[in-house]
Amino acid sequence: MEEVSKDPVQFSKGINLSELMTSETEFHIDLDFKKSNVNPMINADEDLFPDMDEEGDSDTEDVLKRIEESTDKMMLSSPDYHSFEKLAVNMIDCVASGDVKILVIEEGDGPLVPVDAEVTIHYAAYWEKAKIPFDSTLTMNQGAPKRIRLGAGNIIPGLEIGLTTVKGPTARFNLLVQPAAAWGPRGVPPRIRPEPALFVIVLYDVKDNQAAVRFNDLPTEEQTKFETTSKTVKALRMDAKELFQKRKYSKAMKCYQQAMTVLSMAHPKTAEEQAELKDNRVKIYVNLAVCYYKLNKPKYVLLMCENLDKIIDINNHCKALFYCGRANEQLGKIEEAIKYYKKALKLEPKNTDIGKALAAIDDKIKKSEKKETEMWQKVFNTEVKEKKVYAVDQDFQNDVLSMCEDLSKREEHSKFELPPGLMKEEVECIKGLVEGFSNLVVSEEVRGNAKKLTIIKKSYP
Repeated sequence: MEEVSKDPVQFSKGINLSELMTSETEFHIDLDFKKSNVNPMINADEDLFPDMDEEGDSDTEDVLKRIEESTDKMMLSSPDYHSFEKLAVNMIDCVASGDVKILVIEEGDGPLVPVDAEVTIHYAAYWEKAKIPFDSTLTMNQGAPKRIRLGAGNIIPGLEIGLTTVKGPTARFNLLVQPAAAWGPRGVPPRIRPEPALFVIVLYDVKDNQAAVRFNDLPTEEQTKFETTSKTVKALRMDAKELFQKRKYSKAMKCYQQAMTVLSMAHPKTAEEQAELKDNRVKIYVNLAVCYYKLNKPKYVLLMCENLDKIIDINNHCKALFYCGRANEQLGKIEEAIKYYKKALKLEPKNTDIGKALAAIDDKIKKSEKKETEMWQKVFNTEVKEKKVYAVDQDFQNDVLSMCEDLSKREEHSKFELPPGLMKEEVECIKGLVEGFSNLVVSEEVRGNAKKLTIIKKSYP
């Protein structure tokens, strides 16, 4: 273990920053952690850390090698440089003191990260010239990206400052953090040195929790700017989506309604902004319809679809048509529901949800018909016989029926002798059709190896 501790060694669990900054902490190195720490963002067939089958220095080297490979795959490996001093030349100060410097590798596609946002990141922290990180999110939460609420004191100041300096999500950047903006000038011996640390960071997601509050505090002139409304609506829609996934439909609906109010204040100036505004309105109306459906308020679902129809042709929007069908089904208007489902299915023939909805309605109709039949059977104390299907052509059946009707109408006793050589299916058909006439019977007479069949019209006194 003395040899192992000379170089940075991966922890089986992540560092608790609160413990580091408030108390003395002991760390125990575990070289026998298994496949449970697998990053779901890496190919599932590749283990982040291999099983340890043998003991010795080669095992330690293998672990460190795998850690280095995993940081490469997640774009968290340490960059090439001669020293932190030379690396800092290409970086920009995040604060006037120079305690936090940043180098943006890949710019994010949104606005600056708010100081009170909730971010999802991966990071790896390195000492100068080290190839293996002394701390990384890859060893936390089974390797999943870490979700952090900014402004809550959960991370070191330098990391928080850097995160609020970039645009997100989907940003990649490096932070060089001095001890004063990290764990303090003395570090946290023996593990955390009183030295600068390099953080390699990938920002995956940004959730603006206070967008609506900030929007309300802005002057009207700022609120009407399309950039402001677009940013606020995006945050509100993200909140609504998360609430919907938690089945908090009423709260999700309020977020969508708030987003629609914000959109009403937007002043788009370009065709691109107008298209974005229209797209937002369409999506919000559809999502409101879904929320109302979940809350069993079909009339409001149809109202949302009516509002949507004023913006686009609803007959070209599969999801809107589908929920029109859902709403009509809730209202008991089955024929209307089927009409909308079929329109939606025409737009997306392979949509399984629409197919299931139509199949469910068909099943309900069949069950309803069966119940109605049973009810009338009880009323009249009789059985309704199902129409039999015979394996003969329709012309043969029509001829037999015509003959039976003719015999049945005669006043006198009559009979009709059937020709020999009839097939089994034809005989079954004749017997079945004759059963439908109360005054007709089929007589069978055996003659040698053959049967003589006769339809007889019974005479009553």
